[in-house]
Parts: sequence; C-alpha cells; structure tokens
Amino acid sequence: MMERTIEDIYSYEKQALDLLRERFKGKEDHPNYKELKALLIDQINDELRDYATDNSSIRGADDLREGGY
Repeated sequence: MMERTIEDIYSYEKQALDLLRERFKGKEDHPNYKELKALLIDQINDELRDYATDNSSIRGADDLREGGY
C-alpha cells in the first residue's frame, strides 16, 4: 500500500468536501448531506490518526539513533 502524506490527506479532504458541497448546493440541511459529511470527517480523522501513529514510531526510532542510546 502506498503511504499518503499529510498533504495528500488534506488535499483529499478539501476535494471531497468541495464535491459534496457542490452536489448538495442549496440543500445543506438534507439528511444525506449531513451523513456523508460526517462519514467523510470520520474517515479523514482516522487517516490523520493512522498517519500520526505511523510517523511517530518512525520519529521515535530516529530520535533514539541520533541520541546514541
């Protein structure tokens, strides 16, 4: 699986929200809009958590090597 950068995640979020807003323009109170937006936000938050977890373990290992421990 290809690793996504933080920029990839935020770019995807912006594009998806823009498309969702366009699709439901003038109908922002529609239940489908609210549900899709909530699901998208959950997905982005999951990806950000995964990104942070994956990269914190890498940084931690690098910090140990640099410190000579």
